[in-house]
Amino acid sequence: MEKKIPYAVQFEKVLRIANKINEGLKEPRSFGTDEILYASEIHIIDIIGRNPGINITEIAEKMGIRKSAIPKVIQKLTQKDMVARSAKQQNKKVVQMELTDKGKIAYNYHLEFHETLSKNIIKKFSAFTQEEMLFFNEIMSDIESCVDDILCEHKER
Repeated sequence: MEKKIPYAVQFEKVLRIANKINEGLKEPRSFGTDEILYASEIHIIDIIGRNPGINITEIAEKMGIRKSAIPKVIQKLTQKDMVARSAKQQNKKVVQMELTDKGKIAYNYHLEFHETLSKNIIKKFSAFTQEEMLFFNEIMSDIESCVDDILCEHKER
C-alpha cells in the first residue's frame, strides 16, 4: 500500500523553502569585491549586467517593483563604485546605467552563484520524466498563482 503524504506536510515544505530564501536575501554578502551588497543591490547589478544602458523605469519593470524604489539603490551602488550613470544620447532626461569594472566583478560572481545553484537543481530534475516535469511545472505555476492572488488580496485591504 502506498503511503500518502498529508497536504499540510507539503505546504510546510513550500513555506520552509520560501522562508529560507527570504532569510538568505536579508543578509548582505560580498560578491568578489571589498563591498558588502544587499539582495536589492546585487539584483539591480544583475539586471544592469544583463541589460547595459537600461534606465530606472526599465529596471523597475524587470523587477516588478515601483519605480520610486530604484533611485535610492542606484545611488548606493554609485557610491560603492558599482554602477555608472550617463545621459542617453537621444534624450538627455533619460539616464542609462552601466556597470563599472567593480560592478562587473560582482555581476560575474553572482552569475557563478546562480549557475552552481541551477546545476544542482537541474541535476535533481534530470531524474524526472517529461510527464513528471510537466506535472511539477503545473504545480509550481498553481502555487505561484495562489501566492499572487493572496498577496494581491492582502494588498487591497
